[in-house]
Amino acid sequence: MIPRFDFTYTFRDFVGEIKYNNNRQKPDLTSLEDYFGGHPLIFVEKARVGICMVLQSMDLNPGSSIGVQPFTCSSVLFAIKKAGFNILFIDIDPDFRLSHKDLLLKNQKIDALIVTHTFGYPEDTEAIKLILGNKPVIEDCAQAFLSEFNGKPVGLSGDAGVFSTGYGKLFGIGSGGFIVSKNRIIHAKLMKLEEKLQYPSDMFIFKDRLKSLVLGILYKSAVYSILTFPFKNRFRKSNTGIQEYPKSEHQLSFSKIELFKKRFGDNLRMIQQQQENGKLLLNLINKRFNPITPLDGSRPNFFLVPLQVKNRDLIIKYLAGKGIEAGKHFSNSIHWVRSFGYVEGECPNFERIAGEVITLPCHHYLSEEKIRFIAESLNNYHDR
Repeated sequence: MIPRFDFTYTFRDFVGEIKYNNNRQKPDLTSLEDYFGGHPLIFVEKARVGICMVLQSMDLNPGSSIGVQPFTCSSVLFAIKKAGFNILFIDIDPDFRLSHKDLLLKNQKIDALIVTHTFGYPEDTEAIKLILGNKPVIEDCAQAFLSEFNGKPVGLSGDAGVFSTGYGKLFGIGSGGFIVSKNRIIHAKLMKLEEKLQYPSDMFIFKDRLKSLVLGILYKSAVYSILTFPFKNRFRKSNTGIQEYPKSEHQLSFSKIELFKKRFGDNLRMIQQQQENGKLLLNLINKRFNPITPLDGSRPNFFLVPLQVKNRDLIIKYLAGKGIEAGKHFSNSIHWVRSFGYVEGECPNFERIAGEVITLPCHHYLSEEKIRFIAESLNNYHDR
């Protein structure tokens, strides 16, 4: 079985984190910060805390309206509300990118905008800023670690970028996220907010690392095929998968930051293969499945390859029978946004896409033969 997500966390990682935690020494982040143009990074336990902090650092009036696409994680919506602001939904276009047409219509009603690089495919943030004028722009880069646009990492075109290093993200380490901002005033305010975050307790760290170790075992190829995937399908919960704001806000532990830093060199190597796999898969998939065409000048990380299909559940079941796990990413977003004031018909492209999207894996460790097998299996599907 080819899993939808890749998650690697070993016993060596577990032991290394526990040992490093005893030192409580803040890691040297020079190599990471160099990649982001020398701009300092602020780490948090969850990326949604980072979004809330960025919004709080922008001197917006209480009750300001934050523009955001409805095809997003519920955690983003909770973070906006936690920061004390209102939500105004902006539709997406058929390629999962923010609709410039809808943004133009609603621009006068919003005070700041969250731009999401969905599935790691970079948005043209500079073009969006021309529509907005001087309004603040936050880049949601949760799925876009190591994606680039016009030769620079995503997250540096807006006023701040928020990344996730958690489970279910590209090269995730189990938990965490970080913020980057080239705006010195915003960064200074973020540092003051960071000081108010709790440092996680030893017990919190131990439980979190133990969870990561268990997940690392469950995602090993043989275990996933024999145990994890069948268990997930049989006992899949009927809840909507909503991710609320955490009860307490934490910094990311130094041991987790050190692990992320250690893996960074490998990440730079693996992303090249992931991108090659993604480009090959896109080229091989039949156009009737509506694969995305990346923007000129962009280098997606190919976190996942999204498609828009009819008979979604039948296709996912068919691919599972071939040993390929496809997913329905953000399929519950239509239910989530209703809780935040979404009005039916407000974003018609979103409503259609949320019911048709599937995602395919193209992990860096998959051979060309496996990538071709995924494409061939999908292309051979016929509506039943």
